Amino acid sequence: MIKLSKKMALKKQKDKSRQYKPSTVRRLDTLSGNECSNPNCKKKLIAEDGISIVSKICHIAAASKEGPRFDNSMTDDDRRSFDNLILLCDEHHVIIDNKENEKKYPVTLLKNWKAKHEKKIIELLSSKNLLSRHPLALNKVINLIGLKMDEVLDLPEAINAPNPDEKILYNNIIRYESIIREFAPYQGKLNKIYEEIEKEGSTKKVLVLHNIKMLYHNIKKEYPQMEDIKKNADSIIDKVIEKIWKIIENAPNKINEFDKETIEFSLMIVIVDAFMRCNILEEPPKQFKI
Repeated sequence: MIKLSKKMALKKQKDKSRQYKPSTVRRLDTLSGNECSNPNCKKKLIAEDGISIVSKICHIAAASKEGPRFDNSMTDDDRRSFDNLILLCDEHHVIIDNKENEKKYPVTLLKNWKAKHEKKIIELLSSKNLLSRHPLALNKVINLIGLKMDEVLDLPEAINAPNPDEKILYNNIIRYESIIREFAPYQGKLNKIYEEIEKEGSTKKVLVLHNIKMLYHNIKKEYPQMEDIKKNADSIIDKVIEKIWKIIENAPNKINEFDKETIEFSLMIVIVDAFMRCNILEEPPKQFKI
């Protein structure tokens, strides 16, 4: 009976690594651009019928000890996190997960594939000028993130980061660096929307920034030391975004009139603004210089 219980426990543990959160799957799909993340592959992830999904969610570091690139220091939540998953076509999924190819496809290479592919898709979304096509999308996202929450914390007032480059370097941001730089220019547009909202007597700006900082504050408890934050900066941003997606999905007035790309784009504007205001990740000390 003891052996059976251990076997069942191991199976349950293994399964958890593959129990992907809906918000994680959605972001993988949105940032895939319907293309395999291998930079040398142009295969689509949806078949020619426009319905059948032929993509595979692949673990960068394996879900189990039997798999390639297994990292014993990771938790099951780490293994199923957005940072550790990449969308590939079926052929390249089989290739990278073949144990004989493990040295050819190390973690560093696959993370590089993921980062470059996401950067390409983000730039593509930016070029589509989604806000011009859907001018109310950003307002809708602000309204939903700015809903009053049950939990209220006494947090410091948001400030603008004195030097975004210093903050990126200080927190050791890697995957999100190019995304932050891509979305930083939209801060002016967001500020104008906040100003219009404030003229109407609304406290949405305060609530949006407080809610995001509260989410980061709670996530930060998992990373008590600055070194822990530096090792996991990109994953921390992922977790904040996933929690905000959950807020948007569970809101009484869902955003059904906008496609997922437009919502993701609007959300990233708000996230990068919150980063610039030091509501996500840590402000560098005054003595810190590049």
